[in-house]
Formats: sequence, C-alpha cells, structure tokens
Amino acid sequence: MDCLVCHDTTGHYKKTPTSAGWPDKDLDLKPIAEKVGHSSRVSCGSCHFNGGGGDAIKHADMGGNLARPDPNCDVHMGSLDFSCRTCHTTRQHRIAGRSSSVAAAEGVVRCEQCHSEAPHLGNSLLDHHLNRHSRTLACNTCHSPVYAKCAPTKTWWDWSKAGDKQRKPAMMDLGTGTPLPDYHPMKGEFRWQRAVKPSYDWFNGNMARVLLGDAVPLDQGPVLLTRPLGSIRDPAARITPFKIMKGVQAFDPLYHTLLIPHLFPRNAEDTTAYWKHYDWQMAFIDGMASAGLPYSGQWHWQETWMYWRLEHEVMPAKMALSCIQCHDSLRGEKTCDRCHQDSRHVDFKKLAHQPTDVSFLQQIGQSTVALQGNNDYLDLKQLGYRGDPIVYGGRFKELPLGQKIPSTR
Repeated sequence: MDCLVCHDTTGHYKKTPTSAGWPDKDLDLKPIAEKVGHSSRVSCGSCHFNGGGGDAIKHADMGGNLARPDPNCDVHMGSLDFSCRTCHTTRQHRIAGRSSSVAAAEGVVRCEQCHSEAPHLGNSLLDHHLNRHSRTLACNTCHSPVYAKCAPTKTWWDWSKAGDKQRKPAMMDLGTGTPLPDYHPMKGEFRWQRAVKPSYDWFNGNMARVLLGDAVPLDQGPVLLTRPLGSIRDPAARITPFKIMKGVQAFDPLYHTLLIPHLFPRNAEDTTAYWKHYDWQMAFIDGMASAGLPYSGQWHWQETWMYWRLEHEVMPAKMALSCIQCHDSLRGEKTCDRCHQDSRHVDFKKLAHQPTDVSFLQQIGQSTVALQGNNDYLDLKQLGYRGDPIVYGGRFKELPLGQKIPSTR
C-alpha cells in the first residue's frame, strides 16, 4: 500500500494487478498528488468493498452500496453519514479493527465504544431485559437479522468446476437489475444470495485460522479455514452473526496442506498461469514454489468453510429482532407474570410481540419468511441451550424462585 491508496480524492488512482503494488504506469500522478485529502468510504472501499475479487463477494456486509447507502442498508453511514474512520479510529497510521480472515489487529472496534455496555436507554422493563441480553448477544445479532440485503454476496464458490470453456453460465436475478452468473471458466461455479439469515455462533473475540503450510485433516467434513472461538461455557463469548463462505478448494493429499495456484499471468510469455493455460498441475507447481511450500504433485478437491463476522449494515431499530422471534414461550403469554408480579397495566403484546418491520425487505423484493414465521431464529439448541432460556434457564443463571436447572455446560 502507498499513501495515495487511502488519500486520493480524485478517484483516478489505480494499480496494475500484476505489478506488485506499483501504480499504473500510464497515470499522471501530479494532479492526483495535488488533491490528496482525508480517507473516505470510497477510498477505503476501493480495497475493502472488493474482498475476494469483486463487489461484496466475500465481505457480505461490505460492498459498493456503502459508498452512499440507503439508511435501511446501514443506519450509521446512511442516516448519520459516518465515515469509516468514525469507528476505525487511527493513530500513527494504525487503523483500529480486527479481521475475521487474517490475523491483522491494530486495535479493537466495538459497538460499546459509543453505545456503552447498557445501550438501551430508559428505565422500562424492556430496556432492562435488552441490556441484560447485551451480555450474551452481540449487538448485530439483533440489529442485523439479515445480511447482504442491499447487494448480493457469493455464498458458494467451487473451484473444482473451473476450466469448462464450453459451459454457458445461468444468470441469477436477485432484484438488483444486474443478473449474476453462476459460472465462469476461470473461477468455477458460484451461488449468490441476498438478504440471508446469518449463521450464529459463540465468539469471544478470537478466531482460529488455517495458515499457509498448516496440515489439516481431509476426511472429517469441511475444512474450517477460519472459525470463531468461544462456547456457551465461556463468560467472554457472545452469540454473534457470521456469514459462512463455503466452497471447494484444492489440497495436497500427501501433505494435507491448502494448495496455492498461480492464477494471473505475469506477462505474455507466462507458461504456468491457470487463467491463461487452464492447467492446474502447472499452476500448482508454480504457486507452491513461489510460496516456498512442498508439493507432492497430486491434488484433492475439498469443501472449505470460512466464517466472516458481520459488523456493518446495521439496520434501524424497528428492523431488529423482536422477543418472540427467539423466545417461543412468549407467544402464549398475555402478561409478564411468568417471571414478574402481575402488572396488567403493561401492554405485554406491544412489549414482546412487536414483529420486525420487514417493509424494506419487501420493497426490494426479498423473502421475509424467516423473519416473519420463525420463533427460534437463533436456533438455541444448536448454541448449546436445552431450549428457550425463559423456560430452562440461561447459561449461568437459575430460574426465578430458586428453581435449579441442570447445567447446560
């Protein structure tokens, strides 16, 4: 990276893909350098909106739409005009933030930095319970109940299908006006989705990652290239939303290591680039040699998963999950007296039964079935609970009146 990557304000600065970071040789750098300024959503997005080779491909909650987002897509940037540096504060060019995919960490960014550990203001019964939830749920668990709602994201990428120059891609129309292909001979087979329900898992702020050269088991289901650390027994862990980027990649069956192919031709004389010759063997020999890793000469196609934490695209409060979407036991209740003294002056239906406002998703032509019809949105048993915590108790708590619950640990 160089200074102009972040500080160009003209929009004309660019690099040559095969030149190891050097700017395009045909650029006139003088007028660009004369108009440097602060970073912006556009300059940050020139890299981060295109993670994985294109707009919103892997970063499901970051795409070109965030340059000028609809408030319903991202309330912070769309309504309050936040820049990236509003949250990703910077000191001596160290930009706060922790990546799910790589181990870069130059400071932690948390919602609580602005909203505090008790973000729901007021003295109502609902505020009390929501603030207690904040100890167990990440903010985006409720406030981003779907991801990729404003730009489709790639959720499946099968490299083993690449190379078929005769295959005609089917075009997927996801309501954006720009149909997306399900195939490309250079990259393989894809699936695209929009307005997707996240996968939920316990996360204590740390990720496990498979690094280059790490040996992994190839006969125990999908290889988890990244995964969140934490569990229901971990007091530091909270239920957190993720996009799982699924696909098929090549591994060495002898060394059990992920193979690195040489893809992009270096020049016109390149004899090994896959995107020029469509020969995996030559691409793997060159790529692994460049990475300084051994290669047995064989390859094995294996399903892989990568967990990508969802932090952006925070929706307005009216679109947050409601109580009954996670707590099925509340559907038959008419008052709060299961746990509290009978308070019939409290409008329990308004308190607990208020559904998520799905009008924006309907407006952009996206399915709202999961949000409207689901009464266990987080899949609490999959997270380690015996069932609805209102009935069975939380992970470290007893039910009211001292009734003990068998440990979920």
